[in-house]
Amino acid sequence: MTLRTFLSLLRGGQFRVLRSLSKAARDSHRVAFLAAGLTSGVLRRLAAGPVALDALAADLRIDPAMRDGLQAWLQAGVALGEVERRPEGYVARGTLARLLTDPNHDAAAAFVEELASLHHRLLTKAPARLRTGRPFSLSEQNARLIARSSQLAEPFICETLARVVPRHGPVKLLEIGCGAAAYLLFAAPWNPELTAVGLDLQAEAAALATENLARWHLGPRVAIAVGDIRDRTPDPSFDLATLHQNIYYFPVAERPGLLRHVRGFLKTGGRLLLTTVCQGGGSTAAVLDLWGTMTAGCGRLPDPPELVAQMGEAGFAGVTARRLVPGESFYAFVGTNPGGARP
Repeated sequence: MTLRTFLSLLRGGQFRVLRSLSKAARDSHRVAFLAAGLTSGVLRRLAAGPVALDALAADLRIDPAMRDGLQAWLQAGVALGEVERRPEGYVARGTLARLLTDPNHDAAAAFVEELASLHHRLLTKAPARLRTGRPFSLSEQNARLIARSSQLAEPFICETLARVVPRHGPVKLLEIGCGAAAYLLFAAPWNPELTAVGLDLQAEAAALATENLARWHLGPRVAIAVGDIRDRTPDPSFDLATLHQNIYYFPVAERPGLLRHVRGFLKTGGRLLLTTVCQGGGSTAAVLDLWGTMTAGCGRLPDPPELVAQMGEAGFAGVTARRLVPGESFYAFVGTNPGGARP
């Protein structure tokens, strides 16, 4: 580049645009590459040690005519710093590429896949869907993937569960929207006398929960069912009901009625624990808010004072709201069923 060209780009503002675009492109390419590597299983293969190109092509059953395409894809990973090419083959190199293949970081791996699929689709397709009046639907999302990625909040939600689940004594828990059943896994050992029912709208998520419970040997104490809590007849036999990260699966106007219905499942003195991302967070919260507003049958993220008022309207007493992560819009709401007729 000549000095004249450089000065022209600088004066016209193009240099600043190109530099910003370069960074944005690299971030976008990294997420896409990592997501594809995780979904395909290639990154896990590379994390185990250097793999020769031909051996990897054979493992993936790639047509020899597409061998150059595999090499080009791997070289994109090299350019992004996530893969290293050694004489003996390719190996995972980047911090994320190595960490995300660790089963202990499965929730983070699922979130990367979610960024490249659901988040990307929401942001790119929303304007066209708005013009045609066609909302998204729950069937368009990968329920298993969402159940896995939602476990990123597990440490904060489990900390809150420990505040409301006693260590000893019989406790009957109703978890509405149980996902992968991670919080049931925490609650059951926390109190060995606890029994629970986990309910989920989506059969895929409920199947994952059932698989996990079998692996964790919790089947006799925990039952999983598929369905909508609104379709179930209230049974005031539970000590605690929980809704974790799913209040936005219900339209805003319907939330007081939903919460009132949930109160019907609680004994007098029973409590509701509701955790959710609220309005006012960063870009991830903004995309979640977009999902809620653009998905049929769902609703936007709540505002904390609004949700406190809705729980009060539903008949809960002593409602509290507590921020779970400093500086983030992630809250826990707790209310008590005072007994008496549901208003």
